[in-house]
Amino acid sequence: MYPPPKPEQPKNGNKRKILFALVFMSILYGGHRLLSGSERKMNLEPQGEVLSAQSPENGQSLSLRQEEAIMSKENAKLCMIEEGDTPAKIFSEHGRLDANDTEAILAASEGVYDFTGVRIGKDMRFYFDGEERASRIEYDRDTERTVIVERSGDEFEVREEKINYEVSVETAKGKIDNFFYADALEAGLSEPTVLEVGDLFSFSIDFMTDIRRGDEFVFVYEKRKRNGQDASDGKILAARFINDGKSHYAYYFDNDGSGGYYDEEGRVLERQFLKAPLSFSRITSGYTGARMHPITKTVTAHYQIDYAAPTGTPVVSTARGTVTSARFETGWGNIVRISHDNGYTTHYGHLSAFAKGMVAGKRVSQGEVVGYVGSTGWSTGPHLDFGMKLDGAPINPLKLDLPKGAPLDESKMSSFNEAKNKYSKLLE
Repeated sequence: MYPPPKPEQPKNGNKRKILFALVFMSILYGGHRLLSGSERKMNLEPQGEVLSAQSPENGQSLSLRQEEAIMSKENAKLCMIEEGDTPAKIFSEHGRLDANDTEAILAASEGVYDFTGVRIGKDMRFYFDGEERASRIEYDRDTERTVIVERSGDEFEVREEKINYEVSVETAKGKIDNFFYADALEAGLSEPTVLEVGDLFSFSIDFMTDIRRGDEFVFVYEKRKRNGQDASDGKILAARFINDGKSHYAYYFDNDGSGGYYDEEGRVLERQFLKAPLSFSRITSGYTGARMHPITKTVTAHYQIDYAAPTGTPVVSTARGTVTSARFETGWGNIVRISHDNGYTTHYGHLSAFAKGMVAGKRVSQGEVVGYVGSTGWSTGPHLDFGMKLDGAPINPLKLDLPKGAPLDESKMSSFNEAKNKYSKLLE
């Protein structure tokens, strides 16, 4: 196995952009750090007489002989995919491969991976082994799989391999003092894992409106390393969140090859509706029978919830359904209306824009982006006006009490309880 290339001058990477982080980071920090530079040149440990080279950051300096061996040739190069890059451009500029090589790679990769789909901001690793042209290329298509290109003369082999991690089970626990996001990071969780927790409990907890100071959390998760270096965390194996005195549980269970999360009774965590159409936003106008409209200055019924959030924040459908309209309406501005199962409907108003393809008749899934927060229509500032009806009558989304998820088959409960008991003591 090839060791990972180490940069001489590391660059900051974009953090994963998903809904849970975008709103919070926009509100709290007002942005994120941008990447700089598109290419990093690496030096790998030499082969042959010099068996290993300790890195300076580990507190041990390289010997002169080792330094000379490492610096004698460029062994590897790490490039970051940029907008406008094509496979031919990437392979030529960073791998010193010509048009015939690119054609051969694309032909060999059919059915394995489409290199025209590489993502902007991700890294691709090139290894040379002292040759002019790259002899090996690695590209992680996600956190679990890597695509490998190997050259032998003028022939190329392309294959996909599972990324091998060294895995340990870790426990992180803490108490809410400021914000869940910050407190969870302080407890030792990585940002992606914090975001996953938000998704995990999104059916029962709104992490901005429901969280109380003093709430507690405990998470058991897979800590992973790759070639001795910290890597992305693995699965959350078990979790407990004590919100306002009530414990919420989540246990990972592999149900005949289909892994998912269940509560302490063996019921799936998913419900018909998400708790909120936004994460990490604050409510500016609670559900009430009457309020003074900020523009008309008249008392009107307001059977919706207003979520303040930065313009452009993605808005998601809280349940699967069918779009009945997506248009501009007087007062509402840009608004999406969706019909759901069992007589429920929802609307999402004052949007700055609709999501691509959002038209009447479109089927949407739970959590699918339907538009973006704005201030269109009768609005005094960027926010989302979210409302819900049951059989045509307005209901308070915050007080919606939906049935728990479907239970596991009785034949699976013994295996589930065994998995649950394995981690229950760690959650206390």
